Formats: sequence, C-alpha cells, structure tokens
Amino acid sequence: MKTIITSHSFIESFRACGRETQFTRPALEALFQYFEQVEEDTDTEITLDPITICCEWAEYSSVIEAANDNGFRGVAGDSEAHALDYLHEHTQVVEFSGGIVVFNR
Repeated sequence: MKTIITSHSFIESFRACGRETQFTRPALEALFQYFEQVEEDTDTEITLDPITICCEWAEYSSVIEAANDNGFRGVAGDSEAHALDYLHEHTQVVEFSGGIVVFNR
C-alpha cells in the first residue's frame, strides 16, 4: 500500500513531526522536486521519512559555508562557483533560489 505524495503533503509531513523549522519552504520545495526526479531517473520509489531527511540534509544560504562544512579548504578569493564545483564532486546538492541543500556525508 502506498500514498501519493504531493509537494504540499511533503512539506506538511515536516510540520506533522515537529520539524517545520528545519528547512525553509523553498528548500523543501526543491527537495521534493529533487526526490521526484531521483525516483523518475532510477525508477525507484523513495520512502518519505522527514526525520531521516533532517538528519541527512542541511540547508545553507551560502555555498562557501556549505563547502567549508563539507571539507572544502579553499584559499582566499575562491569563488562560489569553485566551492559549488567542489560540492558537486563530493556530495549531492540541491540548488534553489536563495540557497542550497546539501547531503551530509
């Protein structure tokens, strides 16, 4: 038995388990789209588990901060593009207007 998840129900599931402040709404919408794309690309259904998502993913407003938290040791003057390239090489990244969400390794 399964339930079809919409963007609204995905976002609501975080509120229902007390995690409504873990991510911004734009980040949750981006994650929902990301997971839908993964399901389509891999032909595999993903189980919705907001607690696991909260433990495995982190939202950042700064690409540099996200990269630094994930092992990036850039030098002064490194661009956000360089940091974003680093993230894409080392983890999963979901970009959205206003920030990014990164899979915690």
